[in-house]
Amino acid sequence: MKTSKLGCVLGIMFFIWACVTINIYFPTAEVQKAAEEIVKEVREQKMPPQEEKQPETKPQSWRWELVPSVYAQERALEISNASIRALKASIKQRYPKLKPFLAKGILGENNQGFLEVRTWQGLDLKQRAEVKRLLEAENKDRKMLYQEVAKALQIEPQQIGKLQQIFANEWQKTAPAGTWIQTKEGKWIRK
Repeated sequence: MKTSKLGCVLGIMFFIWACVTINIYFPTAEVQKAAEEIVKEVREQKMPPQEEKQPETKPQSWRWELVPSVYAQERALEISNASIRALKASIKQRYPKLKPFLAKGILGENNQGFLEVRTWQGLDLKQRAEVKRLLEAENKDRKMLYQEVAKALQIEPQQIGKLQQIFANEWQKTAPAGTWIQTKEGKWIRK
């Protein structure tokens, strides 16, 4: 009788344990650092000089950290591979062609890390075709860049939206004056 009660209690405990939702770790700081470095490189803006920081000495703790902060900072600097470098180069090469359309308000930076056409006003058919071609190529490269960064950081596919939003903030911060920016709420404002 005692064995069956113990088995029943253990079975119930195992069932409850199995039903617990596990939070999936999202490396926000790493993505933020990677987005900042990539976007500033693409937009040819200088990064602030990196200060040499001495590692913090913390008293030994019994708490176990899944991802130590020093490791996270180092990984953010290592987010590069042949695919990411090729995508950055492609985006960087295209940016001077996109910049006038961003500044004129033809294109806008949405809140998901992609470009959108805001207006066709003032463009002839040839210019519209150029904008459409540039826009499709840019958004295709950005999508692939997000996927490659996610792979490098071992981010689950269902969390790429979070990564894109972080990149969206960086694209918006570095966009030229006059660019339309989509807020988190979906409202468009002019920078």
